[in-house]
Amino acid sequence: MAPSFDLLTQPWIPVVGLDGRVDAMGLEDVIAKAHTVRRIATEAPTMTAALHRLLLAVFHRAYGPPNETVWRDLWEAESIPADPLRKYLERRRERFDLFHPEVPFMQCAELRSLNSATAAKLVPYRAVGNNVTLFDHTTSEDKVVLTPQEAARWLVTVQAFDPGGMKTPYEKDKSSERAPCNWFGVVLVEGQNLKETLLLNAMVYLPDYEKPEMTTSDDRPVWEEPTGPSPRPDKRTARGWTDLLTWPSRRVLLFTREPGGSSVVDGAVITPGTRLDVKLPDEEKMAAFRTPKDAKGKFKKDAPMLPVRLYPLRGVWRHSVELLLSDLWEENRYRQRPVALDQIAELAESGYIPADAVYTLRLFGQHLDSKATVVETWLEEEIPAPVPLLRAHDEKLSGIIGCAIALADDVGSALRSFQTEYHREFKADQPVADVSRGYWPRLARPFGAFLIDLGKARTAGHSEAPTARAWGRHVIELARVAVDRWVAGSPAESRAMLALGKHRAIFDGRLETAERVFRARITSYTDGPEEPDA
Repeated sequence: MAPSFDLLTQPWIPVVGLDGRVDAMGLEDVIAKAHTVRRIATEAPTMTAALHRLLLAVFHRAYGPPNETVWRDLWEAESIPADPLRKYLERRRERFDLFHPEVPFMQCAELRSLNSATAAKLVPYRAVGNNVTLFDHTTSEDKVVLTPQEAARWLVTVQAFDPGGMKTPYEKDKSSERAPCNWFGVVLVEGQNLKETLLLNAMVYLPDYEKPEMTTSDDRPVWEEPTGPSPRPDKRTARGWTDLLTWPSRRVLLFTREPGGSSVVDGAVITPGTRLDVKLPDEEKMAAFRTPKDAKGKFKKDAPMLPVRLYPLRGVWRHSVELLLSDLWEENRYRQRPVALDQIAELAESGYIPADAVYTLRLFGQHLDSKATVVETWLEEEIPAPVPLLRAHDEKLSGIIGCAIALADDVGSALRSFQTEYHREFKADQPVADVSRGYWPRLARPFGAFLIDLGKARTAGHSEAPTARAWGRHVIELARVAVDRWVAGSPAESRAMLALGKHRAIFDGRLETAERVFRARITSYTDGPEEPDA
């Protein structure tokens, strides 16, 4: 018998239950029982993001929701009703068979004529040929065998996050662009359980009326295609939101064998797929965008908006204005937050969700090398998303948050200058430690508390000034602690200590200036003169 693996019923999606237990579920159960799941948790941030995009595509096609009233009914229900999901999936059951002989899930059966490569091609951290990885202790000669569950997860991830570069050609074309999700940080609004998370990210979906924007009546995910994909690469625009969520960036085929009667994946072919012709700010809903600024801090004229991405060391919280707040007066000319947040703000205005709720923005991404062909690191971060900030109808909040981020940047510059000037004086005795490593990574959590406190102040009608000044004090103190720790590991000779004292005095002066400028800016965004701290 031909091998088979039903993704609808077989457990393959790793979840954490509300009781903290780790389990796995099939595609049907993970949606129908989403109220019992805390979150999806996988071995890689990119995989977690790709699986959420897959689930959202299924959810939209099964439930819509066609309007806010249906959305509210789903939100208020104890669980997501199973019947619409079951009816939708039953008509397409064969398309969710990972090893179907003609239409295997997210694969191209016509690649069977090619010689399979190692299954390690699916897994970015495994050594393959000249691809030397940091944490993998295997070699390219080691045989890689994946369970159907593992192969299915990496297959979904490859379509969303595969690097660019040369692939196995079906005929002649072997060049591929990086898969779409490499271009931006994937933003997920997280609720108290997976049911809330799915609904918070599920916009009104009505393709016949172009909802969400750029979605046409021809929109459909890959498993609704009448036939399997052609093995030849092509290029086209997206038909709509679920098409984009399940974009076939690669043609893939898994190869199996059955040792002991159980199927395993021991080979794979990955060839170029469908190149995406898209203007991301118009069509990608799970991302934030911003217009770059020039050296004077002004927006560059006629510059396209760029996606917010994740970077090591400096947290994504530094883009909180673009991630959280709407561009009220410029109609998304200079910044654009994830579209789901606009809907959450509207739902709160309608009383469908609590006006004082605090959700979480979880961001996923990966860094590629300079040629965009090798994965260097995965990244996952989070920031709070207080509903009062999402609902803000003035630019005062963006000014306050912008000032808070500017203070962190100014202090970070002072730290860099302190270390650079000390190094310049002692070229032969340069400490290897980077003083910024004791500063930037420690700001994410207090900045999250700052956002939550801003939301509370907005809800209570209080001034935001005390909250802002508390953030300012924390930033200054954290920078001083970072310098103290750095100095403690520096050379202790008398000349070095004199130099450290001199540069520390200059640094302290810069901190005082940064704090003074910050307080003046905050005063301009809050009502009246400075109030005493709470």
